[in-house]
Amino acid sequence: MARPNFPIDESYLIAGWLESFFWGFYTLLFGMSMYVIYQKRREALNIFTTVSIVLLYVLATIHMSLALVRLIQGFIFYRDTITPILYFANISVRLNMAKDYIYITNLVLGDLVVVWRMYVVWGKNPWVVVFPLIMTAGELISGYGAISQWLLPHPNPPTMIKWGTSMYVLSMATNILVTAAIASRIWYVTRRTQAVMGETGSNRYSRVILLIVESGALIAAAKLIEFTLFKLAPVDGLVGLNAMYIVYESMPQLTGLVPTAIVYAVNNGFTNKDDYYTSHEPKSMLVFGSRSGFATATEPTAYDNSSLSTVGFASPSPDDLTKRRKSAPKMDEKIELAPHSSTRTSASIVESPV
Repeated sequence: MARPNFPIDESYLIAGWLESFFWGFYTLLFGMSMYVIYQKRREALNIFTTVSIVLLYVLATIHMSLALVRLIQGFIFYRDTITPILYFANISVRLNMAKDYIYITNLVLGDLVVVWRMYVVWGKNPWVVVFPLIMTAGELISGYGAISQWLLPHPNPPTMIKWGTSMYVLSMATNILVTAAIASRIWYVTRRTQAVMGETGSNRYSRVILLIVESGALIAAAKLIEFTLFKLAPVDGLVGLNAMYIVYESMPQLTGLVPTAIVYAVNNGFTNKDDYYTSHEPKSMLVFGSRSGFATATEPTAYDNSSLSTVGFASPSPDDLTKRRKSAPKMDEKIELAPHSSTRTSASIVESPV
């Protein structure tokens, strides 16, 4: 059974339109993100993510410019000589190689930003990101190795295909792994917190949308589609299904869009900042003492560890609690917490199972 035919010149033309659409949306989001960062310039900003989204936008813009030049050359300058199909099928053209090097650099940098987000939501535990970082390094080496085959005196297309397959597999596996790790962690911490504080239907649906964005699920899905189309594409790019270039040309915009959206969401308070997952995970419940001394337990409460020193709880000894329970009458009055002052409310922290 013959494979469906999708001409490479038509694929590049559609890809150019789609990439320009994403670039316009990306430019708007990037401008909004930089404006928020400028407004909060006196606050402690994350240097890595800020520099990364700037580099991602610069690389995506250069890629967009080179893609436009290549479209003009293919459909205007070489239309009557080489023909568009033969021009676009020749991926060893130096202009195309420069564009591909930018594609790989952008791809790896975008993956590093998502890996950084994984590092943050897992409480900045370095061991969690060791394997994703190794896979990202392999992705970089494989990608550069594939493109650099055309710089050799005698290029070997089958070798290039093997290097390219390794790059796609490592990139796709890294994104799926990181996406699953981020999504599961955010779901766990948020569910524990919302179980106490309650949630509305609108909050629930907005969390789902933010979870998809923050976990990088869009990039993972796009890379899965890209890899599938890569395996179906012809080696010479002449006859066969060349639809992969529609996704391939748009990836630099997508790999920049998602990290920029994450930074924008964090800086605007739509999602949690870096210290949330290390200091705000619910681990215990507070047992408050009423004015009569009778201890009353509350439900497990989410709190910031730093707030304990601000409230200033005084923990009574077990003997004192036993005496108070025996001597105190049945009380039905409400518990009142004194504000932060020299007067302190008695309380003890009782560990609850995680």
